[in-house]
Amino acid sequence: MADREDCCMNGFDGTLMSSINAMDTFHKHFGTRMQGSGTGILFSIYAIGNLAGAVVAAPASDTFGRRFGMFVGSLVIIVGTVLEASAPRVAQFIGGRFLIGMGISLSNTAAPIYLVEVALPQWRGLFGGLYNVVGYYSGALACTWIAYGTGFLSTNWSWRIPVIIQAVPSVIVLAVAFFMPESPRWLFANGKPEQGRQMLVKYHGHGDPHSALVAHECSEIEEGIRFEVETGGRRWWDYKVLFASKDMLYRLWLLFLVCVFSQFIGGSVITYFMPVMLQNAGITGSSQQLLLNALNTIFSFIGGICGSCFVDRWGRRTLFLYGTFITGLIYIPINVLASFEPDNLTTSMGYGFIACIFLYGIVFSFSWTPLQSLYPAEILPSRVRAKGMAFQNVVFGGSNFINMYATPTGMDNIGWRMYIIFLVLHFLEYVFMFFTLPETKGRTIEELEQLFLEKNPVRASLRVTEGGVKNPVRDDL
Repeated sequence: MADREDCCMNGFDGTLMSSINAMDTFHKHFGTRMQGSGTGILFSIYAIGNLAGAVVAAPASDTFGRRFGMFVGSLVIIVGTVLEASAPRVAQFIGGRFLIGMGISLSNTAAPIYLVEVALPQWRGLFGGLYNVVGYYSGALACTWIAYGTGFLSTNWSWRIPVIIQAVPSVIVLAVAFFMPESPRWLFANGKPEQGRQMLVKYHGHGDPHSALVAHECSEIEEGIRFEVETGGRRWWDYKVLFASKDMLYRLWLLFLVCVFSQFIGGSVITYFMPVMLQNAGITGSSQQLLLNALNTIFSFIGGICGSCFVDRWGRRTLFLYGTFITGLIYIPINVLASFEPDNLTTSMGYGFIACIFLYGIVFSFSWTPLQSLYPAEILPSRVRAKGMAFQNVVFGGSNFINMYATPTGMDNIGWRMYIIFLVLHFLEYVFMFFTLPETKGRTIEELEQLFLEKNPVRASLRVTEGGVKNPVRDDL
C-alpha cells in the first residue's frame, strides 16, 4: 500500500502545478504568469529537488531498508508541503517545491525496488504496472477535481487547499511503512537471512517452509549477494559498478530511453502545461481549463488501468513501440491546430484539439504509464538496483528540469513550434527503441541478468517456441 501512496504523491504534484497555473489568485499572490521563464523556475525547481534526493536515495534504501527510504521521503514531502501552503512570497513556495521534489526522489527510489523484490514473478508485470497507474492517477484525479472545485473560490484558499491535501499520501506512508514486511533481499544482504526466508515462506510459499519456490528464491538471492560482495557492489558510495561492464552500459542506455526521452515526446507538456495549451488554442476561461484538465485525467486513468492488464499479455516492448508510434501520429494534428491563431480557430477545430489531447493521454497512459517504474526496476540486476534507480532519478531530474524550464520559456517565445520538437523526438524515440529495447516479460529477475549478457539482447528476448516458451539462449546470435 505504501509504495502506491509514494507514487500517488508524484501524481498529485504532477497535476497540482498544472491546475494552480490556471488560477488567477495564485498568479496575483506571487506576481507570476502562466508561461515564461519565471513560471519555468516554479515548475523546474521540483526537478532540482529530485536531483538532490537522488544523491542520498540509494544509500538510504541500501543501508537502512526500503521501508526507511519511503518513510524519510514522505517526511520531507510533508515539510515541503507546509512551506508551500504557508508561503507569503514566491521564494518560500519554491523552497517547498524543492523539498517535495527531494522527498519524492527518496520515496520513488525505494518504492519500485520494494515492489520488484517482494512481488511474485508471475505478478510482477501486473502489480508493477498498477503501481504507477493506480498510484499516479489516484493522486492526479484527486488533485484535478479538488482544484476544479476550489478554483471557484476568489481567495488564496483556491490554491492553498490543493497544496495542503498534497500531504495526505505522505501521512499515510508514515503511518504504515514499518508495518509492512521488509524486502527479503535487503534482509539477506544485511545479515538477516532467516528473517528474509520467513518473509518468503509466509508470502510466497503460503506458509510452507519446504516450498520449492522459496528454496529457489533464497538460493538465487544468496548467489546474487555473493557476487555483489565480490564486485564491490556493497560499497554504498561506489557507483563505478554501474559503468564497469558492457551489459551495465546497455542497461543505462535503456534507462536513458525510458526516463529521459519520455520527457521530451510531449506527454509532460500536456501534464504540466495543459492550461497553457488550451489558452493558446483559444480556451481562455479558468474554470473551462480546470474542468478539461480534470476530465483528461479521468480518461488517462482508464487508459492506464486497461494498459496494466496487457503488460504481461502483450509485453513491455510491444506496448512501448505501439504507444510511441501512435502518440507520434496524434501529435501531428496537435501541431497543425496549434499553428492557427486563436482568432482563426473555429469551434470544431477547438473540439478537435481537445480530442487530440484526450486521445494522446489515453494512449500514453495505456502504453507508457504502466511501465515507467516497472521496466527500469526489472532490467537492473539485484546487486545494483538501488544505485541504478538512484542514478535514474538523477538523469530523470536533470531532463525534467530542462523540460519544465524550457517548455514554458519556449512556448512563450516560439509558440506552437515547440510541438514540432516533440514530434521529431517521438520518432527518434521509436527508432532507438525498435533496435535496442529487449522484451522482459515472462522472465525472473535473475533470468534477465543472463539476457543482457547476450550478443544481441533484443533478438534473444524475442526468441520463443510456438508454445510461447523461451528457447535456450544460443551463442551464435
